[in-house]
Amino acid sequence: MRRATRLILLATALVTAIPASAQVSPSLYDYVRSDLEWYTIETDHFLVHFHADADGQGSSRSAEVTARIAEEVYGPITELYGLEPDTKVSIILKDFEDYSNGAAYFFDNMIEIWAPALNTPLRGAHAWLRNVITHEFTHIVQLQAAMKSGRRVPFVYLQYLDYEDVRRPDVLYGYPNVIASYPVPVISNPAWMAEGTAQFQRTEIGYDRWDAHRDMILRTRVLEGEVLSIEEMGGFYSHNSLERETVYNQGFALSQYLAATYGERAVADLSAALGRWRNWNFERAASDAFGVEGARVFDDWLATLEESYHAEMEGRLAALVEGRTLVSDGFYNQHPQFSPDGNRIAFVSNRGQDFSRQYLYVVDAATGETLAQT
Repeated sequence: MRRATRLILLATALVTAIPASAQVSPSLYDYVRSDLEWYTIETDHFLVHFHADADGQGSSRSAEVTARIAEEVYGPITELYGLEPDTKVSIILKDFEDYSNGAAYFFDNMIEIWAPALNTPLRGAHAWLRNVITHEFTHIVQLQAAMKSGRRVPFVYLQYLDYEDVRRPDVLYGYPNVIASYPVPVISNPAWMAEGTAQFQRTEIGYDRWDAHRDMILRTRVLEGEVLSIEEMGGFYSHNSLERETVYNQGFALSQYLAATYGERAVADLSAALGRWRNWNFERAASDAFGVEGARVFDDWLATLEESYHAEMEGRLAALVEGRTLVSDGFYNQHPQFSPDGNRIAFVSNRGQDFSRQYLYVVDAATGETLAQT
């Protein structure tokens, strides 16, 4: 019997899969809110979905503002990248949780926005709706511009099948003895570029900005020699929340550097280069977009930062006055308050954790010994 071999090329359709697991926290699921009435505002390029309760109270005003902002930024963002979404983009506005965030589903032309404003000690103040709408819509356009194929084909699978060599005349071929699948993604956009360009937006828009908080984080890393490498900036895997924020920060700073060095269209040119099948990383795409290898671009950007920050800090470091460190653990140590007698300090901290959940601590003001934790 002749040995049978199959090489199969599979292009996946756009299917959203939700894994079922008994170990997933219920808080991570998004439940249907049957107590809310949902409405839609339709504009030239968007469908803004918002909710109200039985008394008619809801987020109608936020939805009207959202629709206006989305239409205002549609032209500048699509013009920069030379791409318009092939359908109207749905924006789902949620105002029923004490939670703040935004998410862009670029395969679906859909955006989710939680209406409460995001306030974080790692960033300065900004107009929340204007920033998050522009940020998430930039994700839709930039990521689609960086795709190697249409949005309905998120992966291509190369699959190899082989079978046992069966010699019986009544059997066409035997059981499979080799099954190999290799997924080929149609997008290879690094995390720093996705988030950096979404914060950069466009020069004339300015709904997000490089503030003193961001600059402090990046300056500290540069002066301490702890800048994330271009590989570490590529994703959020194995990062704590401070390092994830650093991916945003360094991506924002690098995007601004690209625009200042090669012109504002640099972010669009780099996205287009990543959309070519021969380019699978920033290093190759930068060579296509700028004629300079990606490693050289990264090194030049870092050298610029080092020169600038060392010059800024030279006088300050010469007159540096250092205090005594009481608590060195944790990167969210905030809101210290002395007790009336001055012997204790209360503060909130994420000590011993990778993420930002905080607890109340009371320590001895002289020794730093923990006296209480709540």
